[in-house]
Amino acid sequence: MHTATEHDALGDLRRARRKNRLAELDWFEAAYRVYLVAFAFGGSALWLSGFVKDAKVSDATVADIYRYGPAVMGMFAVVAFAAGIRSGSRGGPLAIEEADVRHVLLSPVDRRTALLRPASQRARSAAFSGLIVGALAGELAGRRLPGSDAAWTFTGSVFGASLSVLFVGAALVAHASKIPRWLASVIGALFIGWQGAAIVKHVVGPANLHGSLALWGMRQRGIDLIAVAVTVAFVAVGLLLLRRTSLDALARRSGLVAQLHFAVTMQDLRTVMLLRRQLSQENTRAQPWIRLRRSGGSAAIWRRGWHSLLRFPVSRLLRMSVLAIGAAACQVAAYNGSSAMFLVSGGLLFLLGMEAMEPLSQEIDQPDRMASLPHERGELLLRHTLAPMISLLPFAAIAVGTVAVLERHHGAGGAAAVAAVLALPTIWAGAAGAVISIVKDAPDLMTSVVEQSMMPPEMSGMTTILRMLIPIVVSIIGSVSVLAVRSAHNHGTSELATAIRMAVAQLLLCALVGWWVRRRDDWKVKLNAFLSEGKQVTAQQRAAKVDTSRR
Repeated sequence: MHTATEHDALGDLRRARRKNRLAELDWFEAAYRVYLVAFAFGGSALWLSGFVKDAKVSDATVADIYRYGPAVMGMFAVVAFAAGIRSGSRGGPLAIEEADVRHVLLSPVDRRTALLRPASQRARSAAFSGLIVGALAGELAGRRLPGSDAAWTFTGSVFGASLSVLFVGAALVAHASKIPRWLASVIGALFIGWQGAAIVKHVVGPANLHGSLALWGMRQRGIDLIAVAVTVAFVAVGLLLLRRTSLDALARRSGLVAQLHFAVTMQDLRTVMLLRRQLSQENTRAQPWIRLRRSGGSAAIWRRGWHSLLRFPVSRLLRMSVLAIGAAACQVAAYNGSSAMFLVSGGLLFLLGMEAMEPLSQEIDQPDRMASLPHERGELLLRHTLAPMISLLPFAAIAVGTVAVLERHHGAGGAAAVAAVLALPTIWAGAAGAVISIVKDAPDLMTSVVEQSMMPPEMSGMTTILRMLIPIVVSIIGSVSVLAVRSAHNHGTSELATAIRMAVAQLLLCALVGWWVRRRDDWKVKLNAFLSEGKQVTAQQRAAKVDTSRR
């Protein structure tokens, strides 16, 4: 009887809160935002996928996919599992509203009863997100691999959903088991190493069945359903252990997630990344790895930038290395025929640039200090990009090594030479998009809030979408060079000469972005002066007409 009362009270409370939220919701505004997001991302993805006219892979490639595919695709499942247990060890994956933490979980209601619905919703939303991404990847894979497009779309959706649910299940179990952070890292590293051995040495990997499930678009094996059962079992065990959830972790994450949602609404990517680091409890080092000698003048900016970079923790350096490896792997896939992978490469390089541009972000976050320095803002911001750009050199070397390893059976020497020419300019072009994203969010005291509020909703919405997409598009443009090199190979021209020309073009793009950073404020002053002069002329003309009509 007591349990039934708890369920009824909890249900009434949630229904009342849902009713209040729906009453405050502007349905027209919500529908318009959904329309913009669907148009900008879903429509654009489908439109771009229509331009992918890559030919079907050869029989030899199909044989290699049968041989290496389960282990390679299984690596994605292992990474999802490793990320899940690390998230659980840091307090994830649940993040509920602060009111639930303060009033519901501190009440005499059973904790598993109170958390069952949020945990189920977390698994459901993760499955839906993975399904959408997997379906898009499967649709693109079906254009090159044996099997129908419908079969590959279904396979990709199932594989993507299973990876997302595996992440949530592993996080729930790790959190309930109170696994320390160091042990979660060790377990994840061991599983990743085991799966890596499965790729190289052809041993049985821990996630080969998950990887084999990703190949159902061209062949089906009933034993692969064990992977689905394991994924469901992880979630079920995690739901059963919800009573062991830490209230302190939920209280900390609830406040951070509320701020994260607000930052996403404002399209503030810098704040989003900062809050994600706080959620994962990723703290910078108290002391830099190497302390530079103090010097005066303009070298102070250089020293401060390097000290910011040298405080990066090991986890962030590893994440940046993974982004570089992933971007290089996508470039290799695009060169070998999967053209759409250059889009993924551009996105990964954009994230790598956002990580590296920490000194620039810190300067943007302190506008008062920046205004007090005896330098123009554009010049100061441009100087803060120098140290991060140079710091990307090791990651360019990692990308070149990745290309050499992946292309070792197809003329690794020539591929490594082309990669050595393109790696750094491509990474810099990707970072240029991150620079645009960071600088455009700098406080702008010259823009009138009234003028922004008078903008029509259609123009305001499209302006928001363009402000969000332009930086990513710039990063993607830097990855187009691989398609030019592939075209040179198909037409029998020099790949190295094409790579040099594309590298020069990418450097020019970076220089153009640097010029924009340097002159942005000057251009805005001139534009505002021009608009102000136009308003004055219009007001004078209207006043003259009024005087004429009165006479």
